[in-house]
Amino acid sequence: DEKWIVGEFNCSCVGISKCLAAYCQDHTPNACYTDIAKEDLYECERYAKILGQQAISMVGGPSFAPINVGSITRVAKDDLGLLSQPSKPKFFGALAQIYVRSQTFGGSDKSSNGHRYDSIPFANGMIKSGMSCQLIHYVHQEHSAFFGVC
Repeated sequence: DEKWIVGEFNCSCVGISKCLAAYCQDHTPNACYTDIAKEDLYECERYAKILGQQAISMVGGPSFAPINVGSITRVAKDDLGLLSQPSKPKFFGALAQIYVRSQTFGGSDKSSNGHRYDSIPFANGMIKSGMSCQLIHYVHQEHSAFFGVC
């Protein structure tokens, strides 16, 4: 009777390619959410909403409180494009990310604010499905604190 909960959709092998305009490269060091073309953003959000609906159907029952992230470092500069959290979410969740401080831009998949280029659409899909979705980063120096949060 094990119960598994999908804790992350956001890995290198699963991504929304139409969001690629938002990731930093040497010639686009300030790339961000608003660089995604309107028609591509519509498709990104449509796809992310499907993922959000699947996630809410998988979690089973309600959770009772937002995730307290006060014990871990906020890495991202901002949450540009993130929708407001639902006032009465069906479930409280978080989208965990990795930021590699030794790599330019925090890794080859980051926007200029430190989030993965498709994290905002993924989180918005969760939000549109009635879940809250906090964006957090794993920092290896805070390993125990991070897993205390998760």
